[in-house]
Amino acid sequence: MKTQTKSQRLYLDYASTWPMRHEVWEAMSAELAQSFNPASSHGPGRQAHRSLELARAKIGKLLGCTRAGIYFTGGGTQSDNLAILGFARAHAGENPRIFVSEIEHKACIASAEQASAEQARVSEVPVDSSGTVNLGWLERKLASDPKAPTLVSIMWANNEIGTVQPMSEIVDIAHTNNAIVHTDAVQALSKVKVDIEQTPVDLLSATAHKLGGPVGIGILYCRPGIRLEPLSYGGGQERSMWPGTQNPLGAIGFTAALALALEGQREHVAHWEELRDHLESRVLSEISGARIHGHDARRRLPHIVSVGIPGCDSGAILVSLDLEGIAVSGGSACGSDSGLGSSVLDALGLDVKPPYATIRFSFGAETSRLDIDRAVDALARIAGRVHSLSV
Repeated sequence: MKTQTKSQRLYLDYASTWPMRHEVWEAMSAELAQSFNPASSHGPGRQAHRSLELARAKIGKLLGCTRAGIYFTGGGTQSDNLAILGFARAHAGENPRIFVSEIEHKACIASAEQASAEQARVSEVPVDSSGTVNLGWLERKLASDPKAPTLVSIMWANNEIGTVQPMSEIVDIAHTNNAIVHTDAVQALSKVKVDIEQTPVDLLSATAHKLGGPVGIGILYCRPGIRLEPLSYGGGQERSMWPGTQNPLGAIGFTAALALALEGQREHVAHWEELRDHLESRVLSEISGARIHGHDARRRLPHIVSVGIPGCDSGAILVSLDLEGIAVSGGSACGSDSGLGSSVLDALGLDVKPPYATIRFSFGAETSRLDIDRAVDALARIAGRVHSLSV
């Protein structure tokens, strides 16, 4: 039977980074002796190139697309930027339109803002109280100017509250109105079914470190024929879309992590759903005033729970949990040091007054019911103490 003590670290922040899996490390280690520049024409370089292209082909097969559509980048943020800014710049002078949801990842929001500064027409798609995009609003806006080059960028699943968007419907609406679709699938990949053949998005961003792979390697899937302007210049790597020395070891790690994640997806999802329901039930019954953000969504990610606690300070709770050896986050990792509130929670229309704590739990393959009980016990005790100090 698994037992724990307070001195043992409990990691419940897998949505920020899934620590590299041992099998991924082994797959990369086996290729360390072949760590050469894949652009070199000599034998070691050609071997590195073969490893890179084999990884590209395997990833394409796992995602339901051709290898020709896979471009390696430095991570999800770079892939998001390339998709959104690359589209805007490729269509500069054509009065392009870009639609992003109110709860997009900051990489998409910031890219859209830059595109707006470069004369693209940018609109935010509203969401309801669960974080689900308003399909009727989107359809009306797309139909108003169907001849303009148009990109719809909607996260497949939100990284803070876990809301899963109806991507098939979004794709149908966009394609009917001559728009193309980009999705940030960083959190969705291996948690929901992501199959490009079945849900034919035109652009898709993903990164390895959310899957138990290495940091610093991501992909952008781009359907052949989609026009994107590169964001940097200086070489022909990645068919000039993302020039610079390529990372075959990272690509190998990405491939191994993705294959492992998809292989265990069904059993992991079932396990995480049980843990999610147990955590939410305990939090709502044991912590006064607590709420679950996005709980009424039609679909949610199984491994993310966002808890709101009125009358408490997020920082105080996070530090206290960390001192007890429990690692969680206050929202998305990219916004943890901004000092600003969550734009995601603002978009949900929550009527909250500070102080208001937001705690995000996210699970991995090894997370157990015992881990959840330990975390909730600590959270309930700490929240009671922090609340008493705040009143």
